[in-house]
Amino acid sequence: MNKILKYSLFGLSGIILVLIIIVAIFAATFNPNDYKPMIVQLVKDKKQRTLNIDGDIKLAFWPKLGADLGRISLSEHNNDKEFAAVDGLKVSVALLPLLKKELVVDAVYVDGARANIVRHADGSTNFDDLLSEDKEESSQEIVFDISSINVSNSAVSFTDEAANSTYAIKQFNLKTGRVALGTPFDLESNFAVSATAPKVEAAVRLQGNFMADLDAGHFAVSKLDAAVQGQLADLQDADVRLSGDVDARPETMEFLVDSLKLAMSGKLNDAKLTADIVAPKLTVKNDEVSGDKAELAFSQEKAGADIKAQLVLADVKGSPREIESSGVSGQFSLKQQDRSVESKFSSPFKGNLEALIFELPKLAGKIDIKDKALPKGAAQGEFTFKLFADAKQEKVNSDFNLDVEDTKLKGDVAVAGFGKPDIRFNLSGDKLDLNKLLGSNTAQSKPAEKAAAKPATDSGAQDLSALKDLLLQGNINIGSIIYDKFRLTGLALGIKADGKTLNVSPFNVKLDETSVKGKFGISRFEKPIYHFDVDIDKLDADRYITDSEAKSQPAATPASKPADDAPIDLSALRQLNADGELRIGALKVANVKSTNVRIKLKADSGVAELSPFSANLYEGSMNGALKVDARTTPNIAIKQDMKGIAIGPLLTDAINNDMLNGKGSLNLDITTSGNTVNTLKKGLNGKAALNLKDGAVKGIDIAGTLRGAKDKLNALKGSTSVAGDKTKQTDFSEMSASFNIKNGVAHNDDLDMKAPLFRITGKGDIDIANESLDYLAQPTVVASLKGQGGADLQELNGLTVPIKLSGTFSKPAYAIDFAGLAAAVAKNKLLEGAGGAKGEAVKNLLEGNREDAVKSLLNKSSDKKATEGEAPAATSKDKAKQKLQNLLGR
Repeated sequence: MNKILKYSLFGLSGIILVLIIIVAIFAATFNPNDYKPMIVQLVKDKKQRTLNIDGDIKLAFWPKLGADLGRISLSEHNNDKEFAAVDGLKVSVALLPLLKKELVVDAVYVDGARANIVRHADGSTNFDDLLSEDKEESSQEIVFDISSINVSNSAVSFTDEAANSTYAIKQFNLKTGRVALGTPFDLESNFAVSATAPKVEAAVRLQGNFMADLDAGHFAVSKLDAAVQGQLADLQDADVRLSGDVDARPETMEFLVDSLKLAMSGKLNDAKLTADIVAPKLTVKNDEVSGDKAELAFSQEKAGADIKAQLVLADVKGSPREIESSGVSGQFSLKQQDRSVESKFSSPFKGNLEALIFELPKLAGKIDIKDKALPKGAAQGEFTFKLFADAKQEKVNSDFNLDVEDTKLKGDVAVAGFGKPDIRFNLSGDKLDLNKLLGSNTAQSKPAEKAAAKPATDSGAQDLSALKDLLLQGNINIGSIIYDKFRLTGLALGIKADGKTLNVSPFNVKLDETSVKGKFGISRFEKPIYHFDVDIDKLDADRYITDSEAKSQPAATPASKPADDAPIDLSALRQLNADGELRIGALKVANVKSTNVRIKLKADSGVAELSPFSANLYEGSMNGALKVDARTTPNIAIKQDMKGIAIGPLLTDAINNDMLNGKGSLNLDITTSGNTVNTLKKGLNGKAALNLKDGAVKGIDIAGTLRGAKDKLNALKGSTSVAGDKTKQTDFSEMSASFNIKNGVAHNDDLDMKAPLFRITGKGDIDIANESLDYLAQPTVVASLKGQGGADLQELNGLTVPIKLSGTFSKPAYAIDFAGLAAAVAKNKLLEGAGGAKGEAVKNLLEGNREDAVKSLLNKSSDKKATEGEAPAATSKDKAKQKLQNLLGR
């Protein structure tokens, strides 16, 4: 036996010696770098990717199998762009444990590892071709044991083309102690993380002792110290810290929590936020549950408004099947400059950890509001709330009651499913008096507070994609809602969301004396489209102008030029996508009254069109369209056809100016563009046409002015300005005019007005931008000897009287050329006294060829004297001049 053992040992030693010699010879003669071209070509042929191995591959065979691979990179599929790379990689594996399916690894060193992961719009990735096609799984698992892992300066990026977002981890560093399944190991890591949706730029630090036993379902962390600092979505300067110990066996519902603390701070908009969660001790075992008091605290500090909230869960006890607490309690406070709100509440707490059922049987609380704006300077109220939650069945049921002063509300909410919640609710109440709850500070805000309000910004269309995961159905019925001087009654809403659309139907409410009925909807949540179909019986929009001073100012000086060039902000229109129709039985806006108003709106990403835009107004009707393009510089186009309009009442109500009266049509086809009110006025271009009958131009009585000045014509030497007088007017039976509008100036040259004593033509400019007039009207007197005072103007019959219109819309002025009128009257008298050839010569002298006229007059005079036997007159210029003056009666 001893010999057998002896020879066996000799034989085994020989075999081992031979193996050692073979390995030594192989290690000395084998150079893996000789196979680099073959490996590169193999990857190229099999995966259509380029593998680059820049340095030499160094191998070790005993006592451990190891490799130092140097820098390696791998390209994208059929592309030279880099997919992944590593600047340095070292790893070694013990040989003998491999025979027992145990992977024992020395320290792993990775430096400069990086990878670019892409998920394409169709769901495929840029590494699909690298996944193994071998679907067979190993029946044996390898137990691994790594002495340490060291990763430095590594990074990975992920691009999601379908969601148009990117995520990245950069400057990744990691150090661990011995890592083995079921064995605690130390870990320390730090890295930077970034994302585009939501926006994230943060630094992460993680340290602690970790353990994961997948077979036993046992996970633990002790001495945890984690921190995240930077920007997290809208939270700026975020600082999140987590510490404590947790030992968990989720499958058996066993948990041990000790000294767990979560602290968070940051800035959200202009507010500083802090939140703290403290759980000193919680033990959950098979037959025991115990825990000390846990607390959540929250605060917000913002200029003019500080909020504090606290929620406390008292000590818990019992078993996993039945736990209870002496109570959940909390308090809330809001402090503003002139207001404070305080609330305290409490409730018993019950639960079943095994079934994951939790219940607040009766949460009751009080509210105390102090505000000088409230009728009594304060308000008190009470509320109750009940909650039942079944986490396994994913169901939540609750109901509540609120009673504050005269406000009484009640409701219930039921939720089924947490991944895509199906929510059913009801809210009802007899009265909601917001004046007693909120005061009326908003309506009475100071001008300085209004001025401090931030202007609207163009932040793009609102994304309501979260509504895709929401199923909602419920009803709201409130008898009356009171706020400031406004009263809503009979509010009835039916709301339903199915993941594709959100609809409000019916929508019924009465605002003061205005009844509103209709339906609303939202679709395409990622870039919402708003739908509506609304009927309003009557609406006085002017009633809801809260600033009475601003309301009275336009009525007092409607045509006065604004002191500042007010900007036009249409940024909200760029975010609006809407399609709907509005019908109003009777409407008053800017003091203009109309009935049977119909407006159909189509708005899409900055372009809005109202077509039709029609109504009945001032004994007539209007029908047309309005288009606004606000994608860049606002561009506005108006087409409107008004028929049978009583222009006088319209002008009186619209601009408080009754300078024109009559009934007829007005056609507009104009465009404009600009970012301010003045530039919009100066950018007006297009055409307009006016046709009126049986009206009057107020402010001047042309006939009366001429009658009063007739006897003084010889004394007038020039033109005379006449201020507008609204007590006077010039009547007409017909009036028509067309306008070419260019750069804010309306030019007319075809005015045709028929009056009892006149036929009036005219031409000139109306400067809409500067609200001024530069117009020449030319009335031609057609007075008869019968009636209408025509006899008084007989001497002006057939004459054209130039009238110059100037000034502003609010203060027009008229200048009549009396000197020209006097000359015209004198000419008429002269022609009436000179008949025959002499009269023709005089007419030529005044209006035609003066040289021939003088010769004709001189020759006729000489012929007459020769016939009478007198000596021919002297031919000197002085005598000719004298004869001409005698002939003219001078």
